[in-house]
Amino acid sequence: MILLELDLVGFLGRFHPLVVHLPIGFLLLGGLMEYLKRKGKVSGSSNWIFLSGVIAAVLAGGLGWMLAEEGGYNENTLFWHRWLGVAVSVLALVIWLHKVGKISFSTPVFSVVLIALMGLIGVTGHFGGNLTHGSAYLLEYAPEGLSKILGASVQARAPLPADPDSVTVFTDLIKPMLENRCLQCHGTDNHKGDLDLSTIEGIEAGGEGGAVLQAGVALESELFNRITLAPDHKKFMPSNGNTPLSYNEVKLIGWWINSGADFTASVVDMELTDDIKFVLAQNYGLDTDPKAYVERAVVPAASEEAMKALLEAGFSAQVIAANNNFLEVKKKPGKIDHSLDLSLMQDVHSQVTWLHLSNGNLQDQDLKALASLENLTRLRLDNNPISDEGVKALQGLTHLESLNLYGTNVTAEVIETLKTLPALKKVFLWQTKVSEEEAQKLQEELPEVEVDAGQ
Repeated sequence: MILLELDLVGFLGRFHPLVVHLPIGFLLLGGLMEYLKRKGKVSGSSNWIFLSGVIAAVLAGGLGWMLAEEGGYNENTLFWHRWLGVAVSVLALVIWLHKVGKISFSTPVFSVVLIALMGLIGVTGHFGGNLTHGSAYLLEYAPEGLSKILGASVQARAPLPADPDSVTVFTDLIKPMLENRCLQCHGTDNHKGDLDLSTIEGIEAGGEGGAVLQAGVALESELFNRITLAPDHKKFMPSNGNTPLSYNEVKLIGWWINSGADFTASVVDMELTDDIKFVLAQNYGLDTDPKAYVERAVVPAASEEAMKALLEAGFSAQVIAANNNFLEVKKKPGKIDHSLDLSLMQDVHSQVTWLHLSNGNLQDQDLKALASLENLTRLRLDNNPISDEGVKALQGLTHLESLNLYGTNVTAEVIETLKTLPALKKVFLWQTKVSEEEAQKLQEELPEVEVDAGQ
């Protein structure tokens, strides 16, 4: 018998959202009629309107009380919505009793009570909206100035960083989906099923049915299962006819869970299949294909004075692309009778990324000036009388990808220096003192580096 009663309460409570609009309509209409009567615009009695409003308010309040038995609502918001609703019913009853002569008070007092009723309707409705849609719903799209005046926090989402390494999968991709589609029922104000998806702690805690995430297995995760049910299934989420997640959004959530449901991992920390790359590019404009260092890094433009000094000293210098400030610097032909002045590179140390110093009559001590070129990615030192000792100056160049030592005096000892270059992808060792066997050993020790020894 108790079970039947509880089921009946739950059934009737679901009619609250439907009935709650009736007292709002009746009471606002009654208030409008009283205003127009004062202005002489209409005549007649509004008694029946206020009586209808009282009846509808009591009915809506009773159904709302039943609906609250389901639980999952923010207690503070529910408290104010519930008792302000009672206050609306009481004030509406007071106005009707005054209108039919059961109680009496002056016209100014009646005006105050009527205005108070209109205000209470709005405030009560606001708390009801917070219960249903979340506290940010009303002012979500309000102008920034209005939001600040009304005390709402403005949380404009910044655009995603262009570098996938800076995009956190949960924070930047998954969390916004949950905020847009799930938090009105499973957020701070509502937590149906004791599930709060507004925080990492809430997600990890799960709901009344247990955990909602099974890291590494999307198909065993309740969160994923609910959003992939048939839309007409009673357990499909989001429920109540709310806009479901798109195919691509569901795919991203499944990918995130299958990849371990890591709340801190960036896009590049996770395995990227072709279909996920497509989704990230289509939905977020995020290009996940690996880019060269010079395409990702940003440096200021070199000064005109530094560029002029390079030209006068026998170098040519030009930017490598129109959309960045990196420089390709070359020794001009004919500069073989004396060592080049590499100290000039200090003034463009962050801009030089491709440096060609072939046939420059460079000595070991000259290479010390290259140690400060922190963004150097390609370096040609071919046909210079340099040795292993000089090449040691390159050990701090963490972005050096290509090194040409063709026709130099380096030996197998240079291998130890090459091991310190983490970004190295290709090295040229033609016509050096590195034997074929030693070059093969280097290739075995650095399998990711292409060793070109001319064999």
